[in-house]
Amino acid sequence: MQRSEKKKAREAVALIKESIGNCSESFDGRAIVMFSGGRDSSAVSAAFCKAFPDSQLHLLFIDNGLLSRVDGTKRQANLLVDLFSGTEIIFETKRVSQMMRAAGMQEIENDFTKHKYSTLLICVACKLIMNFSAARYARELGIKFVLDGHANRQQEYPEQTDVFMNFVKDVFIQNKLVYLSPLYDFLTDKEQVNQTLHELGVYIPKQEPICMWADSFSPANKEEIAGYLKKTADLISKHDPVLKC
Repeated sequence: MQRSEKKKAREAVALIKESIGNCSESFDGRAIVMFSGGRDSSAVSAAFCKAFPDSQLHLLFIDNGLLSRVDGTKRQANLLVDLFSGTEIIFETKRVSQMMRAAGMQEIENDFTKHKYSTLLICVACKLIMNFSAARYARELGIKFVLDGHANRQQEYPEQTDVFMNFVKDVFIQNKLVYLSPLYDFLTDKEQVNQTLHELGVYIPKQEPICMWADSFSPANKEEIAGYLKKTADLISKHDPVLKC
């Protein structure tokens, strides 16, 4: 494929540069991507490596203790390491099963019955715990930038709605970190994601981790999500008082 044909890849790289460039005074060449090994996080990681080839990128995989097929994430990370040799890519796994039990699971029955079986928000708790863990990892290493593969097309998931993302952004701001979803409005559908990965020279992941709670959600309104976020954040803070929320 000729350079002139790699339109999607160029757009993705430009968006990464623009997102980080808007905060360039605090960018020291290091960043963290919340990395599942799936399409979206792989696209963000590859575009970052193209945008900043002499940088250091941490691929942070957060295991909630409820996942299967986790070996696929490591394989995808290794592919990125081989492909982008100019970037120092560090793959790191953090297991958060203890916090998941403390802040996500201990009141799951009450949460379920409270909403009269109309919605199950455990995925909101899980994703919030993952973001808190990423913030802790960033603070420990003195890295300012945390990126993820959130995409606007997945707004039906409670943990990818605007109300969730705005709450998480505030958490990172309070911890003096920069949280970005640089391809949020770009990764509009699976075909576009696949084309972007292809143009970046990245293999499309054949599998990624599956959580036992996958697709065990139903729609929730903004008020339900906001209230659940606050309650879960309070539980996380009791378990890990170092982080601000």
